Amino acid sequence: MVIGIILCNSLLGITITFVYKYADAIIKTFSTACATGVLLIFNLTLFHSYTTLTSFLGATVIFISSYIYFLSTIQLPEVKEEENPSKTLSPKSKSIIKWIIYLIKNTCYFQMKFGEYLRKNLTSEWSSQYIEYENLKEFLYEIGNKAPKNEILLRQQYFIENDQEFFQYCDQQLSKINTFFAEKIAQALLKFDVLKNELEYIEVNDQEHHLTYTNKLFLRNLSSNDEFIEENARKSKKFHSNRKWTKHRSMKLNDLKLALSEFYLMLILLKNYQTLNYNGFCKILKKHDKLFQLTTGYQWKLSFIDCTPFYQSSRVDQLIVEVENLYINKIEHGDRSRAMQRLRVPPLEEKQSAKVTFRLGIYIGMILILIPLLIIILFSFYIFNSSKIINWRAGLHLYRSSFLIIMHIIFFGINVYGWSTNGVNHILIFEIDPRNHLTYQIFLEIGTFLMVLWLISLNIFFVFFYFDYYPFIQPLIFTIFLIFFFINPLPIFYKKSRIWLLKKFFRVFLSPFYHVNFADFWLADQLCSLELVFFDLEFFICFYINGNNISSTSSSHTFFCSGWSQIVLQSFFLLLPSWFRFWQCIRRYRDTKQKFPHLVNAGKYASTLFVAVTNALRRAKNFDYHQHKLENPFLYLWILTSLISSTYKVIWDIKMDWGFFDVNAGENRYLREQIVYPKKIYYYISIIINVLLRYIWIINVFVYFNSLFGEYSDIIGFSFAFIEIFRRFLWNYFRLENEHLTNCGEYRAVRDISIRPTSSITNNLRRTEQTNIQVNSQINENDATITLNNEIPMMIINDPRRRSHSSLIRRKTNAEDFIDEINPILTINNNTNMSFDDDQTNSIC
Repeated sequence: MVIGIILCNSLLGITITFVYKYADAIIKTFSTACATGVLLIFNLTLFHSYTTLTSFLGATVIFISSYIYFLSTIQLPEVKEEENPSKTLSPKSKSIIKWIIYLIKNTCYFQMKFGEYLRKNLTSEWSSQYIEYENLKEFLYEIGNKAPKNEILLRQQYFIENDQEFFQYCDQQLSKINTFFAEKIAQALLKFDVLKNELEYIEVNDQEHHLTYTNKLFLRNLSSNDEFIEENARKSKKFHSNRKWTKHRSMKLNDLKLALSEFYLMLILLKNYQTLNYNGFCKILKKHDKLFQLTTGYQWKLSFIDCTPFYQSSRVDQLIVEVENLYINKIEHGDRSRAMQRLRVPPLEEKQSAKVTFRLGIYIGMILILIPLLIIILFSFYIFNSSKIINWRAGLHLYRSSFLIIMHIIFFGINVYGWSTNGVNHILIFEIDPRNHLTYQIFLEIGTFLMVLWLISLNIFFVFFYFDYYPFIQPLIFTIFLIFFFINPLPIFYKKSRIWLLKKFFRVFLSPFYHVNFADFWLADQLCSLELVFFDLEFFICFYINGNNISSTSSSHTFFCSGWSQIVLQSFFLLLPSWFRFWQCIRRYRDTKQKFPHLVNAGKYASTLFVAVTNALRRAKNFDYHQHKLENPFLYLWILTSLISSTYKVIWDIKMDWGFFDVNAGENRYLREQIVYPKKIYYYISIIINVLLRYIWIINVFVYFNSLFGEYSDIIGFSFAFIEIFRRFLWNYFRLENEHLTNCGEYRAVRDISIRPTSSITNNLRRTEQTNIQVNSQINENDATITLNNEIPMMIINDPRRRSHSSLIRRKTNAEDFIDEINPILTINNNTNMSFDDDQTNSIC
């Protein structure tokens, strides 16, 4: 009883920590402690019970600590001097109150430093283009530590001498920021021109097809002679194309909406880029003046920062207003609330829902209760009915696959937490909607919710087994629920995310017929780690085909589900994930015409297919070589193919998927030039674990020769499958990190939405010149100017009057106007000596 009370209280504490927020948990703890102290007083007064010195001191500590904690939340009343001048506080009292308030705030609340604020709010793909605030701060502190301590004049002279070096560093940062900002603005202006042209294209073709349809009705109603009938027949193909245009217009308009929303998000990120960099310069220059006891930092800010293009330019604000007006008037036809809801920008720092946190805590608490309950049921079963044989092998086959799927979801939730914490933009990598996506807590909530149901089903399974009451119907019910959970059409259980996942599965299953993006082949790689789930499909189908298995406590199989046919079915299902991934590589080769890496990667999955085939042949010949296992020829073929496949996969994991062993790794030895996660030891440990787990199948060789372990081969296989999921969990961290660094190298912070019409539809619907937009931004490091080699699309409209003008006149775009405006300023910035003397102040204002 005592052990049970201690266990319940410990579980209660853990559950409270998960369910409540931190402040609520503290209040709950204080209230419980205060209640204990109050009961102690009632004990003394009402029941005349004696207490010890320890109890008295404990109650005193409880009341004092509670008072101090809640004192920090009490707001002091504001003193209004106008109402009663005679009762105003003295200056000394005011200063004491201010000091107390400042002390309370700094002791009870965490004040975020600007360096951490910058790190949390910057756009990770542009991280190298922000102000190097921490480096500048360390540079200032290093100068301050080296300065003379006692001699004031020598200290000032030392600071003045080092000012030149500091401002040169600031000059480099300012030039970098101006150049990057100008490049992104030029690209944004050019992109906006394309979007407006595409919207104009839709509007003009809408008018043309409307007029064509009106003419058709006019001809049909006014005349029925042969001439007009022939006229209608000649135009029947064009009328047929109208239906194609309607379908194409709907698809194109949806793409345009998505492209405008992503473009709007990019503008907000660019605006945030302006604000963070400006605040960074203000903070570091203020810190400079405070540390050096000079005013040159403030003067440098007025002369250069306040006049710099990245701060003064209002192009971003203008573009934001133009996009909003365009979306409101053209897309949503004046509905501002609907337009702004579509353009809504998600918070830069991801926030978690209190409801999700509450449910997550509940589910974790239930898991902590259901696991001991399962142990108690099994222990009771063993004590009270030890003679009854449990068909654990069938139960293991029916439950282990769903367990692996649920654990994979939980592991993925932990992956998302790691990516979000370390700035890996998985939302962009998977190309999901940044305004509506699942957070790591939601993934953990889904996983723990399904785990609770799995444990309940397993507990009921053993209880029903004990009473001989249809035990095997429980895993069937749970599996049906699990399938319904993912495919149900009801607007529950995060419907949009489930539809996105089902679409991705559909593309994976039909991989040769669809273009393959990152989310497609990443999902197929996850399926490769769930091969045991596919392997168990044969057992699950065969088990429930025989209806007698549901109503009995033993299992039996039909002829088709035994012998050679069983091995063929198991091998077929086992091959499916590698088969999907193999054809994805072939499809990527077809689209890109690159033999490396796609054909080489296809060879990796082809080696997996050979392993599965040789293993099936080995298993099929086991009965023939039961007494002489070493004489089985397929045993050695299976070992050889497994060694080749494992080595192939290890090299590909570390070198290609993770990008390690880069020749330009520098100080990150054996890794790559850039790393995201804070400690290198994580990388080295993961490399070792990945290599070991890739070769863990070697244990199967010893199991093959040891009949004692062979009896528990199902449990060993289940253990290997769980280990493979854990290996994939580690693999996910570094695979997405590598992809994230690729996006950082291209400064791609939002999704690229293609809105250009396809050639087949364009030839039927649009009589225009084919245009190719090529944007190539080049930064000349010598003069910091920007040039765009581009061919601006000429919108040839099906109106002879407009076509004549469009074919002769090339409009100058907003991007080109901005480049003409910004290049002289950047040249001045580069040629100007951004430093200060005592007698001269250079300025570009």
